[in-house]
Amino acid sequence: MRVPIGISNRHVHLSQADVERLFGKWYQLQKLRNISQPWQFACQETVTLQWPRWNIENVRVVWPVRKISQVEIMLWDNYILWINAPVQISGEVKKSDWIRIIWPNWIGFDLSSWVIVSKRHLHCTVDEAKKFWLQNGDLIKIQIWGERGLIFENVAVRARDDYALDFHIDIEEANAAGVKVWDRGEILGMIN
Repeated sequence: MRVPIGISNRHVHLSQADVERLFGKWYQLQKLRNISQPWQFACQETVTLQWPRWNIENVRVVWPVRKISQVEIMLWDNYILWINAPVQISGEVKKSDWIRIIWPNWIGFDLSSWVIVSKRHLHCTVDEAKKFWLQNGDLIKIQIWGERGLIFENVAVRARDDYALDFHIDIEEANAAGVKVWDRGEILGMIN
């Protein structure tokens, strides 16, 4: 029950309408490199997150486009930006603070209610979930072994047939456990 680890940095998911607001009518995002999930990639495009107290520059845009734009930041970024983005599942966001997204041309717009810190989660197919005696929405524990090993609790299971097996954490969590991309974690079981 060992699973590969995927690590993400802060990033932005944009709707096609917001892609065009930032980069121009009919603009198509350009591929930089593949990421852990099939059919998804990091884009060449980056943006700046602007807040009255501080900016975070060179935040990568991730493809594919979504129905609604969403910014995913690190927990520490809340303190840098003086906002209170909640920890939530990506794509299932509730209202939170707003932030201004700016492209290098300083064309910007306010992206309100969609800034989150991504909840740690396990991507898997529905069949893989069944093999682990899990289903979509379950909360599990995953053990990381090694010098800085620890147990991650409250890992959300995200089971869908177009997912690849991947325990997804952010850079802060990876640094705390001393892991790199494609290291492995072990599923310990469900949280009661």
